[in-house]
Amino acid sequence: MFTDLRARDIMTRNVLTVSEEWTLPELARFLTDQSISGAPVTNTDGRLVGVVSVTDVARAAGSTTARWVEPNTLYHHEGDLGADDLGSLVVELESDLTVGQIMTPVVFQVDIESSVSHVADTLVRGRIHRAFVVERGKVVGVISALDLLRGLC
Repeated sequence: MFTDLRARDIMTRNVLTVSEEWTLPELARFLTDQSISGAPVTNTDGRLVGVVSVTDVARAAGSTTARWVEPNTLYHHEGDLGADDLGSLVVELESDLTVGQIMTPVVFQVDIESSVSHVADTLVRGRIHRAFVVERGKVVGVISALDLLRGLC
């Protein structure tokens, strides 16, 4: 039964993360290489400390003209950037800023053993489309609203 499922049963595993210590050029290169528009941020202990997106990079670069193609399903749309703009980030930066300085420190997360009703409640109350799944403070997955809908089928 769907209500008996836990976060571990419906999450997407192998979430790519970035270090809070990376520089903006390192982050831009990573996002480009992976064709994603954002990622959870971890500290040196591997603990989840924030989330960063192409919007954060563009804001830090003083530009909203970043261009993307074919986004990964983790992040589909960021701020003023349309789906046609997502894919390979074009940002030339020489910056000492780190991911930790530009990330959003608020992260919606659920424990790996959380019930699906708790996950759904987290998404609804936060007015968000995804939450990161953690086990002992470390990211082990992500659950989107679509994952919850798939679980109903």
